[in-house]
Amino acid sequence: MNKINILFDIKIFLDSFFIKDTSRSGVYFVAMNILQVMQKNKDFHIILTYPLEYEWSANLRKLKREQYFSQFIFFCTLGNSDYKIKQNIERHKKNKNLIKLLFNFLRLMKLYIKEKLYYNEEIIKNTHVYFSPFFAIPENILKQEHIKKIYILHDTIPLIFHVYSNNLLYKQIINTFNRDIYAFCVSQSCKDDYLKYCGDKLDANKMFVTHIAANQQYIPNYDKKELIKVLRKYNVEYNLNDKYLFSLCSLEPRKNIPFTIACFLKFIRRNKINDLYFYLGGSAWKNFKSVMEKTLEEAGEFKNKIKLLGYINDSDLNILYSNSLFFTFLSQYEGFGMPPLEAMQAGTPVITSNNSSLPEVVGDAAVSLTYNDEEAVIKAFEDFYFNEDLRNEYIKKGLERAKLFSWDKCVGKMMEVIEEIINIKNNL
Repeated sequence: MNKINILFDIKIFLDSFFIKDTSRSGVYFVAMNILQVMQKNKDFHIILTYPLEYEWSANLRKLKREQYFSQFIFFCTLGNSDYKIKQNIERHKKNKNLIKLLFNFLRLMKLYIKEKLYYNEEIIKNTHVYFSPFFAIPENILKQEHIKKIYILHDTIPLIFHVYSNNLLYKQIINTFNRDIYAFCVSQSCKDDYLKYCGDKLDANKMFVTHIAANQQYIPNYDKKELIKVLRKYNVEYNLNDKYLFSLCSLEPRKNIPFTIACFLKFIRRNKINDLYFYLGGSAWKNFKSVMEKTLEEAGEFKNKIKLLGYINDSDLNILYSNSLFFTFLSQYEGFGMPPLEAMQAGTPVITSNNSSLPEVVGDAAVSLTYNDEEAVIKAFEDFYFNEDLRNEYIKKGLERAKLFSWDKCVGKMMEVIEEIINIKNNL
């Protein structure tokens, strides 16, 4: 049987592969895991594609030399860099800024000339699928009727939280939507939200829910000596008699961290608890640091009970999950919600919000509640703190629930859909 030819957009790797882990997004890890599993399928022939503006970049040269990526064919396409240039042209027309207008016209012409040099008609002709893990599908690909265009859709954060007008990436993606676009949605909630906000541009029958999985294999590890070594890396001295609850997220408004800290403080004050700490992992948004500083100052005499660990290396996460008394994640919205799944997989009881995609991830294997219900949160803290049997029950439930998610299952469904939509018997 002939192979299915797939152009796999690697812009996310070019942007993230050579930077520190602190800047690698969840989208990066999703794309990497999908590529690695998809590449093992002998029926698929994958070509890595990238925008024209990366043709002479140092990152592209280094990526081609990387052991894993060196086995692939690389293909340069126009990309959507012209979109921003066209926007600048329109803006400078209105402002009558002739110098900037001319500069952007020249940039646009240069881009189109380069496209003629690097455009490979033979590859385009034989391509069955263009697969984008995130970024907008290029205009020259959208014009190819024989190519099936597929997105992975992760969330609708800019649409729900009213930052859409300032988010060029989402605007570019949404501007490419049409009834011929296919999409893999990381949750049913994600699919429902895209249909709510972009339903006039998308076909629900061409959108498929494909739950993703944890970024690495977590397993319960209750080794206290290893825990002490890891915490010292983050400037925390751990006493074996102490306990801690753990949370992991980027420190931004949507993650609801000040509220969670307030609940923790009320919980330990109300119950006169001295042996419990709150360890919080994750990097802070620049414009949210002042909020966190104020939150810690308001903790007063209990400020030392809250430990901001900052960014946590992947290799340290498993031990921090496993040894926490319980994990808390009271986000206001998630496209999928990876940390609760990781925590369950590492053998930790979980308290999480009951909104967006989170119920799809945790099912009945976690305590789910309204993200801003203070009394419900404090009661959940009390139940887990004082009831070891309850903690063990949720650990067992969580471990079983986590088994439902795997990259093989996720990509397996994607490959089934791809084979179906290109109609193998007629097209290959």
